[in-house]
Parts: sequence; C-alpha cells; structure tokens
Amino acid sequence: MIVGLALHGRANEALLLFAEMKKSMSGHSNGCCVSPNHVTFVGVLMACSHAGLVNEAQFHWESMQRDYNLKPQLAHYGCMVDLFCRAGLLEDAYAFIKRMPMQCNAVIWRTLLAACSLHGNVSLGALARCRLLELEPDYAGDDVTMSNMYAAAGLWDEKQDVRKRMKRRRDPGSSLIEVGSRTHEFASSDRRHLREKGMQEVLQSIVENSRALVHVPESRC
Repeated sequence: MIVGLALHGRANEALLLFAEMKKSMSGHSNGCCVSPNHVTFVGVLMACSHAGLVNEAQFHWESMQRDYNLKPQLAHYGCMVDLFCRAGLLEDAYAFIKRMPMQCNAVIWRTLLAACSLHGNVSLGALARCRLLELEPDYAGDDVTMSNMYAAAGLWDEKQDVRKRMKRRRDPGSSLIEVGSRTHEFASSDRRHLREKGMQEVLQSIVENSRALVHVPESRC
C-alpha cells in the first residue's frame, strides 16, 4: 500500500500509513504487528522524493539502518539520488553517488543526466554521460539528452560533435509510412527518396506559413 500510494503521487498518504505502521509496533509488545522491511523503505523514500521532502527522506534513510538494522540496497540509493535531483540539488546527488558502497548502475546515472539537462548543469551532465558510456554505450537516448543540453546552453559545436559520434556508432533511426500499397522509409538528412525534391518544396511551404503565425518561442529551446 505504501509503495502503491507513492507511485501514484499520494505521498502524504503513504507517509501517514508508514507512521501508522510504526505506531502499531510501539503499541504491541507481543510482536503482533508488521515491521518495515526493505520494500517498505523504498516506498517511503519514493514518497519523500515525489513530495520534495529532502530532510524527512534523510531522517528515514538513517532510521532504516539505525532503528531497523536494514542495509540500504541499490533501489534505496536510487530513490535518494532521485530525491536530490527532483529538488535541484545536483551536487548533493553526485556526492551521494560517490559515497555508494556498490557500483552505480545506468539508471541512477541517467537520473542525474536528466536532471542536469533540466537545470542546465552542462559540466556535471557531461560527467554523467561519460559514466553512461562505460555502462551502456549504445543507448541513444543519452546522446540525445546531451545534444539537447548543449543546444540549450548555446554550445553548438559540442552539439554537433555529439551528433557526429552518434552517426559513427549506430545507424540512424528511420520512420515508415504506408501510402496505398507502398511503404516509404525516411531517415534524418536522407536525400535518396525519388520524390525528395517535391517533399522539400512542400516542407518549405509549411515552414514559411508557420513563420507567418504570431508566435514567440521559448528562448531556452
């Protein structure tokens, strides 16, 4: 129930339920109660993360070890990194990762990378990307995130370097569309289609018409 509430954004209810669990323990000396386990604290830390309760999460992190003799597992470390990242405390998240007694997995590094992209921390994002290259070098999403981060910061040369590395490491993704009984395939910067000239003319017309609309784009993007 605690994990379910936390997953669905009902963090306060999850924490209240955990408080009831602890209260039931203190009120029963004969052991007729349910003790928190590793899964319980995953839900508790997740709830704190979604609610932005940094101090409360740190209290529960210490409590699970001190009061319940539960050694944190990778999932708990992931929850804490997610907590710091959601709160914008990127340096704290990185410091927490460095203190981990086990190897950090790609999911945790990717959480940090996404937060760096959101908050514009290019230097820390590049560091997280280097670690991801060691763990999952063929995951295209990390390159896209890094490329977009460089673009948002106005670092166009770095963005182009990332795109070039992507093309060297893997075939580009493509889109398929079926018209009548024929299937057409398209890839970025691909000029091999027989009707490419006509499609470019239509695209140019769409661009010109779009520019005529009153629209103020977001400067960061």
